[in-house]
Amino acid sequence: MASALFLHHDANSMVGLLGPALAHEGYEIRQHFICADLDSGVAAGPLPTLDGVDLLVLLGSRWSVYDTDNIGTWIDDELGLVRSADDAAIPVLGICFGGQVLAQALGGSVSAAGSEEIGWVGVELTDAAYDTPDGEPVFDSGPWFQWHLDVFEVPPDGELLATSPAGPQAFRLRRNLALQFHPEVNNAVLEDWMITDRDQLADCGIDPDSLVAQTAIQAPQATVRAATLVRNFLASLHVS
Repeated sequence: MASALFLHHDANSMVGLLGPALAHEGYEIRQHFICADLDSGVAAGPLPTLDGVDLLVLLGSRWSVYDTDNIGTWIDDELGLVRSADDAAIPVLGICFGGQVLAQALGGSVSAAGSEEIGWVGVELTDAAYDTPDGEPVFDSGPWFQWHLDVFEVPPDGELLATSPAGPQAFRLRRNLALQFHPEVNNAVLEDWMITDRDQLADCGIDPDSLVAQTAIQAPQATVRAATLVRNFLASLHVS
């Protein structure tokens, strides 16, 4: 059985909708939590190796890739792990912070966004998004869940797949797919994030209860979109 390793950057991170989607495609789910405490960005131990890993999934984080004051104990190690996966042709799926890690590791960059992007937002697909074996896009225009204050710059060799008013939303480079949005989000994921970051929503003028209600409404289609994204990404790698 193929193995998918999820890297969790925060102690209250969840695989969400991606876990069942990958399990349906025949993947065993492995998980590693980098940080063990809700309010700490310090690594609890060393990163895992890539032994036996067929797919690496980098999840989101409340930190920024460039926030070395908080994550300096592990971010360089993770960037190195991603480069090693790329060298070994192990596919990497990066989500939000994870997508930013992919960008930084592979020659792009990460910076603060002009404004935050939070909530269910549609994305605009580029022509490159349709460059798949069957001509169908890797993912559709959504809406997809967004919660980010940073944006990535696509690496020089990367293909931009989607954009939003905030900036790039996805790129593909070799066997790697970086997403700025969160295909894994359901209500359980969102409510776990609110344990630490509910105040950030209020600071950004977002009503947390309204966001939870919107997420419940989006849940059925979000489940379908997440499964389709996983299936199409794997098909594009010829590994499904």
